[in-house]
Amino acid sequence: MKILESIGNSLRRLFGGGKDRKTGGAVAGETKIDTAVLVEKIKAGELFSNLPDGNIAGMLSNMETVKMANGTVVIREGDEGDYYYLLTKGTASVSKKGKESGKSDIVASLSAVTGFGEEALISNAKRNSTVTMSEDGVLMRLSKSGFNDQVKDPMVSWLSPAQAQQHINGGAKWFDVREDAGSASGRLRGAVVIPLSSLRGSLGDVDRESEYICYCDNGRLSSTAAFLLMQKGYKVFVLRGGLKALERTRSS
Repeated sequence: MKILESIGNSLRRLFGGGKDRKTGGAVAGETKIDTAVLVEKIKAGELFSNLPDGNIAGMLSNMETVKMANGTVVIREGDEGDYYYLLTKGTASVSKKGKESGKSDIVASLSAVTGFGEEALISNAKRNSTVTMSEDGVLMRLSKSGFNDQVKDPMVSWLSPAQAQQHINGGAKWFDVREDAGSASGRLRGAVVIPLSSLRGSLGDVDRESEYICYCDNGRLSSTAAFLLMQKGYKVFVLRGGLKALERTRSS
């Protein structure tokens, strides 16, 4: 109950007094949100199904509300990812450019309460579609740093080099996600090798029954890879500090 009250307070701060931090178009009227319904819809999505209520409260408290007018482009295909969005009122269309024609076609529609925009944040990739408001509406948005702090990082399990080696001795496998993994030095024995940029389309042959420890040079790429793998149902950890930390441990 205290968590729900905390979330409710977060939403009241966001929507209270009818004031917006940002305005994406002239839209009249106040927005009222049922806290319990919003939380239920958020947790129903695959992205947040295992996120503790406390982190959901923290996420919502760091979001800003943005009123958007009909026809406003929220995210554009090819742009860098800067925010995660929750559509809390209104509808929007999703369009993609055809590979051959180059023309944008509508491929999906969104209605409240729906989240979007996480893929570019998780993968550190460019936006793969355009989202345009189909009518006046309201969005809540969370910055990339807030998304990492409140959503991605809390869901990633880190292991020290010593802990990781214990898992490897127990049957876990290394997972090299460096972008130059195919040619880079330092590959660990028996590692699965798939660069982060190719991860989404290359999981068909990766055994779901195994446990994996993702690594890169310093832990940044591997934490993103681990989050993606967890979304697909893999049991995965991250080597804290990456290969640099492992090398320091082995040389000491």
